[in-house]
This record gives sequence, structure tokens and C-alpha cells, in this order.
Amino acid sequence: MKHGAAWPRLLLAGFLAAVLAACGDGGKDTPPASATEASSAPSPAPAADGAGTSSAPTVAGADATGFPLTLTTALGDAVIPAPPRRVITLGLGADDLALALGVAPVGVGRADWGGDADGYWPWVRQALERQGKPLPETIRMYPELDVERIIALQPDLVLAPFSGMSAQAFRQLSAFVPVVGYPDAPYLTPVPTQVDLSAAALGKTAKAEAVKQDIHDALAQAAKKWPMLQGKSFAYVRADLGSGNFAAYVPGDPRVDTLSAMGLTLAPAVRDLRASGGHFAHYLGFEHADRLADVDVLVSWFYNAQERDKVAAVPLFASIPAVRRGAYVALDDPGLVMASSSGAPLAIAWMLDRLGPQLAQAAERASSP
Repeated sequence: MKHGAAWPRLLLAGFLAAVLAACGDGGKDTPPASATEASSAPSPAPAADGAGTSSAPTVAGADATGFPLTLTTALGDAVIPAPPRRVITLGLGADDLALALGVAPVGVGRADWGGDADGYWPWVRQALERQGKPLPETIRMYPELDVERIIALQPDLVLAPFSGMSAQAFRQLSAFVPVVGYPDAPYLTPVPTQVDLSAAALGKTAKAEAVKQDIHDALAQAAKKWPMLQGKSFAYVRADLGSGNFAAYVPGDPRVDTLSAMGLTLAPAVRDLRASGGHFAHYLGFEHADRLADVDVLVSWFYNAQERDKVAAVPLFASIPAVRRGAYVALDDPGLVMASSSGAPLAIAWMLDRLGPQLAQAAERASSP
């Protein structure tokens, strides 16, 4: 399956750069502005400005069984009369969390970058096949959310807690089905809040803590498996030649939180950066690459190997000590980039066997003289 070069960049704008534009009102599930389009930077989460912190969604009207209930999120209310049986998931991680909570979706947002030839995240497909569940229908999300396709599937819930759903798409869908969107802003819902919101909507609140514990345990086990990660400082960045900037991710972003839970320690030069509200990264010009001088392990993602090699040839980037030592993980596999950006349990399990050895090798090189 081939896609134009523009679409991966649009899709990644939301999932990877985590730099958010305001939701449009044109009926599109609008991907946020990319790192190359941003002029301001995100705030550490949890921190002031609200980035990375999500107040718990308002839940009202539930009886002893949990239904009917009303979930109030940023785009509006979702009034759910009974435990949903036909669920459609949109955005990164919603299908993953639904499966972890025991619900197989009937439709999922199509994974055009990082997915397989049929548009499924590989970790989601593996879980469905292990459980003997049929593959759900895939739904186009870009350039416009396929609202008509969603309605045709006759869902009784649309679950999109970590998505870029527009206000217009929410209104269109809400005329037919309850829609659970993000609590505060597009693509800025921390994983624990995603779990709680999804569990409430699906009538699976009793399983929420177990799912969060599974995530914690998987990462704690990874920390034991690769003890060389303990105490090593790291930075996870997006080096963008187009803008001449580094986007340095800060606490609250799943990339940073996942690596921190594996035993790495966010480098002080990054941890102390301030970021503007609504984002999870801080922007540094390439001329400030020396801010990364004390980082033991550097991780960066790229759209492809060609972009990776172009960045590696930039003298300011090549001069970073972690890059010179080989204590550098350059992610250009789309599936692995997306899995490391999710923080949901199936994605983490799939990611660990692929990213863990690379991090361990980088950590060992960081210790070399």
C-alpha cells in the first residue's frame, strides 16, 4: 500500500510532534500543526499552564450499574444509556485500551503510518488474532474523518480520548451516537486519564486499575531486564531540519513517561525546560545543541531513513556527545515510532522487545570511555 508523502506528515503531526493547533470546524478530524509550524513550546506536565494534566471528566447520572451516565469532555457531553456493545475507536491508543478492558471494537481509525497493509496497528491485530476476534472495519481519519462510514456501522459509542476530533465532527456524530472525546485538548490526554475515561464509557471501571497496573508492571519488568538503563540520563527529541529546531519532549508526553518508567532519568537540561500550555515539547534551535551535552542517551524519531541520514550529517547534531559515542537511538521505523508514542498496554508490550535492546546498547555505549 502506498500513500503520498504528505499524509504521513499530517498524521504524525498529532501523534508524534504533539504540537496542537486549535480544533477546526470544518468537519475534519484535524491533525494539529506540526513541529515545523509551531513557534512556541509546551509546558512540563504535570505543571502550570495545564499541559499534561487532565482533570477527570465529569460523570453524572449513573445508577448502581454505572448506567445511564453522562461524560462531560472538552467537545461536549456523551450520554451513554447502557453498556455499549458496538464500539468504534478513533485516535492513538483507544483501540488498544478497549481491548485491554475486554471490548473488541467493531471499527477503528485507520493506521496509515505505522500500521500494516490493511491499516491496523500490528499490536492491535496481534491481540485480536490471539483472542479469536474478527478484525474491525477501518475508518479513514485524514484528510477528513469518514463520518458517514462511522454512522453506517451503527455504533452505540465512539471512543476518542486521545484524538484530534474537531467540534464539527463531534456535532455530526453526536446526532447519532454518544461520542467520548478528549477531556481538555486534542492529543493531550495522559494515559491514566485515557484509561479511566475509556473504562467509564465502556462500563469497565472495575478493570481500570488492573490495566494501569499492567502498564506499570510491564515497564518495571523492562527496567529489571535492562539494568544498564538505571540512572542514565536521556532526552527524547524530534530533530527537524525544516524548522532548524529540536523539539525536546517533557514529562507528561508518553514517550518521556515510558522511558522514565524503564529506569532512565530525564536529563536536567530537558527536565528544567518550560513549555507553553497545550504542548508537550520545548523548542531549541540547532545552535543550542550544546544543551544536550550532558545527555547520556539520546533518542530521536524520523519520518524515514533519508531524513535520519540528513540530520546525522548536520555538524551541530553530529557534535552532540551522545551521538559521537553511539549512545543514540534513531527511530525511523514507523510502527516503532508510533508504539513508543502511545503509552497504552498493547503498544508498550509490542515496543519493549524492539526498543529495549536499542536503549540498552546505547546505555552501554554511554558508559564507555
